[in-house]
Amino acid sequence: MRKISGFLTVLLILSFSSTAQVSSVLFGKNRVQYKNFKWRFYQTRNFNVYFSNGGLALGKFVAQVAEQELPQLEEFVEYSMQRRGNIVVYNSYTEYKQSNIGLGIDWQQTGGVTRLVNNKAIIFYNGNLNDLARQVREGIAKMLVDNLLFGDDLGEFAGKWKVSLFEALF
Repeated sequence: MRKISGFLTVLLILSFSSTAQVSSVLFGKNRVQYKNFKWRFYQTRNFNVYFSNGGLALGKFVAQVAEQELPQLEEFVEYSMQRRGNIVVYNSYTEYKQSNIGLGIDWQQTGGVTRLVNNKAIIFYNGNLNDLARQVREGIAKMLVDNLLFGDDLGEFAGKWKVSLFEALF
């Protein structure tokens, strides 16, 4: 009986201290692309709107909505964009699902996940212009909040963290 209880104790301790080996390779993250996209962009004062084959009208619509919504969102968030935002518009949901854009935005290491902020919104047209306008507003709001929280780039975020750590120590 003593051997069995000792074996169970060792087994219990090993089960708590065991770790798994994981790989950070992103297997299965590539999507199959059935057609080639010929990208063009429409540039406004605050945005680059990228669109593909036959999406010029959608690109112009998205650019117009983005420029109209930006002042209201900046006022609400109390932060303004420091550099031009990028909005990628797909003509349909199926085209959106063929793209690898946005799959590797998070940068994973052993310490956790680092968010890479890059002023990018990815949207698709599903036949409803009101829903497309909602996606544009949502994308701009996410850009503003991410820039407010994490900084405009990784260097700025690291600089803020370094200054706050220095202030906390001294």
